[in-house]
Amino acid sequence: MSRLHRDRTPPEVIRRLKARSSSSAAPSGYQLIKHPTGHSQLVGYARVSTRDQNLGAQLDALQRAGCCRVYAEKCSSVGLRAGWAALLGDIRKGDTVVVVRLDRVGRKLGEVVNSLDVLSAEGVFVRCLAQDIDTRSSSGRQLIGLFAWLAETERELLRERTCAGLEAARKRGRTLGRPSVLDRAKIDLCVMLRAKQHSLRRIAEATGLGEGTVRKALELAAQVDDVESGRQLQLE
Repeated sequence: MSRLHRDRTPPEVIRRLKARSSSSAAPSGYQLIKHPTGHSQLVGYARVSTRDQNLGAQLDALQRAGCCRVYAEKCSSVGLRAGWAALLGDIRKGDTVVVVRLDRVGRKLGEVVNSLDVLSAEGVFVRCLAQDIDTRSSSGRQLIGLFAWLAETERELLRERTCAGLEAARKRGRTLGRPSVLDRAKIDLCVMLRAKQHSLRRIAEATGLGEGTVRKALELAAQVDDVESGRQLQLE
């Protein structure tokens, strides 16, 4: 559990999410389904990734679980989820968020852990129907702690593989990063236009480069001039 607490989502992120969902310009694109006979502290969340998929099975399961309100939406887990943001603005300490499967909360394990951590920081419990997880129980909290450890391990492995791949590429002499759009002709053109007192913006428009790239071209040209000047002094 210590790893879970250490990776806890910063409080300012939680406040920002809740403020965004409770503002007058609340996000749309989700459906709020109310069940008057449900338990007031059980709030459901249902999601499918595409418009062609059906929410029916999840909605039925959440109603059977006794949810009084269900936030349902059709969207990817990437980016802002209007229904999830609205749910964060609605839940209160002591509530339980109910989902059919944990992958409805996030696509990747790290996303799931971060979302569960936001709820935990708000004093909200989580119940997953398919995996039989309930953070009200000690076993449920331990399992979430295990997920947090797995997510951290996954990040470490990815970092190690990335570093190993970069090092192997360097040893093979490969140039890393995006290929440069600058060549000697473009650098000389930038220098010539700058010498005629053109602004960086005008040079960028004339060469089709970005202003930052133009600035880099001028810096490279200046470095070359310094090196050549140094060589001339040595020869003299």
